[in-house]
Amino acid sequence: MQLLPFEANRTVVTFITIVLSCSASGGQHLVDVQAFQAMSPAGRFCLVRDFPFWKTDSATTASILCQLLPTVERVRDHRTVFALKFKQFQQRNTLKLSQKDILQLLVEMENMANDHDWEVEKVVAHHYLVFEKYNLKVIPIERMYAEVLNTFGRMEELRFERFEDYHLDGILFELGQFMYTLEDLNKMFSYLSVAERFIHYTESGQYHAILILNYLETYFQRNKDYPKAIEYAQKILKFCRGLATSHPETEWRRRFWEGLALLDIANMLVEQGNLTEGERYADLGYKMSKAGYGGRPYATWRGEYDAIQVLLDIKLKTGKLEEAAALIQREEELQKKLSSDPKIDVHYFEPLKFYYNCARYYELLGDATRALHYTHLAQTLKDSLDRRNDAHKYEQIHRRLEAEKYIRQLQLVENEKQLQKWLLYAACVILALMLALAFGWFKRLQYLRRQKEAELNAAINELAVLTQDFRDKSEMVENLRRELKVLATQNQRIEYLEQLTHSVILTDDDWNHFKELFEKVHPGYMAGQKAQCPDLTRAELRLLSLEKLGLDVHEIANILGVSTNTVYQTRRRMRKKEGALPSTSI
Repeated sequence: MQLLPFEANRTVVTFITIVLSCSASGGQHLVDVQAFQAMSPAGRFCLVRDFPFWKTDSATTASILCQLLPTVERVRDHRTVFALKFKQFQQRNTLKLSQKDILQLLVEMENMANDHDWEVEKVVAHHYLVFEKYNLKVIPIERMYAEVLNTFGRMEELRFERFEDYHLDGILFELGQFMYTLEDLNKMFSYLSVAERFIHYTESGQYHAILILNYLETYFQRNKDYPKAIEYAQKILKFCRGLATSHPETEWRRRFWEGLALLDIANMLVEQGNLTEGERYADLGYKMSKAGYGGRPYATWRGEYDAIQVLLDIKLKTGKLEEAAALIQREEELQKKLSSDPKIDVHYFEPLKFYYNCARYYELLGDATRALHYTHLAQTLKDSLDRRNDAHKYEQIHRRLEAEKYIRQLQLVENEKQLQKWLLYAACVILALMLALAFGWFKRLQYLRRQKEAELNAAINELAVLTQDFRDKSEMVENLRRELKVLATQNQRIEYLEQLTHSVILTDDDWNHFKELFEKVHPGYMAGQKAQCPDLTRAELRLLSLEKLGLDVHEIANILGVSTNTVYQTRRRMRKKEGALPSTSI
């Protein structure tokens, strides 16, 4: 384990820039507001984040926070405002905040994070808010289980590194500790394994660092993986031995955990059969417990009592009965001290291991009566402990199953919502596609209609031109005939003129072109006439088509290159064919 040095330079800058200790004014701490306000937002945030409030007393902490908070609110440095509120929450015990004030503070933090859409701060504020409500039994364990899973999932999604400004190791420890209470050791291990990557091996981070390592040690110890468990106990031991501090509370915790780590290692070495090494560690742990914990007699007694439990077991296994007798005598003295003070909560099952060791001691001495007495005491306690543990384990498993059932129900509801959402999206997509297709079809119909209208207009114009051409040619024929009559009166005959007057204006090529245009302008007309009278000839159809265009008999005769009598005869033949002519015809 590589211990990181405490960031002394940053702390010095913090104190010099912000707090001026005025010893002449009775130790009152003042804040250099102007220096703080002149800093950049990032500088202010880092300064608040790294300020060692845990070293200051309640009055100093309250004074500093009360002067810094209005300053950052005035310059609208919202992230530093959030950081200061987070510091207030962390120092809630020092500031003696009421439960109502704590909840109000967390609600303000969550609202601020939501207002500014800060994803990391949303998770942080919500995490601490739901944990406070859970501790107050406002939130049931089933919902809390879902919240823990969701918090870890969101942190993983947003990347754990982004949460380091808000004591990531502490958040992950709380998540893992919750899973430990539910006996879900696999999830606990998963969460704390991540937390181990972000441990701060410093004086300020020692609390969560030791607890995370201790829980991981417990995980491997319960799985009988003693080498791995000893590895974590060694990490705790190395960290505690390398931690230099002048803070009384930190020093007490350092010594306590150093002694506990030594005893844990000794206990696990004994479990592996390594009595010699286990005895060495147990002796070191016992010596540390006897040294005491500075002004904490109760803690000293408890530490020595626990150390004797481990050391006595080893002495009995190695056959050192004289040393074992002295330890038993000391254990009985400590037991009386611990039980004599009504303020000290002595666990009912604590003497269990001591009774077993006493039974073994008197058995080795050959005192069957006293050995049986202690065996009976130990067995009674063990039976009671087993019943309690079974009930506790059943309760924890039941609570975990209920929590998992709640999660599944939430997942079903979420899946149903997601399905409804996807169905709505699908319906919108289908509707959009249908509208797009309808619009495309509409545009195509418009295009085809315009195209047909254009083609029809072109056909009408061309047919009108062709009809006018027929009239012009008919007029020319009439003029030629009149000219022929004049020449006939003068007994002059010009053979080519007579051939011209009997020529066909509407030739076969003209007819095909004419028919194509006519069908475009009057679609289905010829087919309709043919359907009414299948016997209609080609000449009769021509006659009907020309009549449809409004041409008179003379014009039709000239166009077809026949006499008017021929036209009249053709019309008479058609009258004889029942239903051949429409009512609007001749």
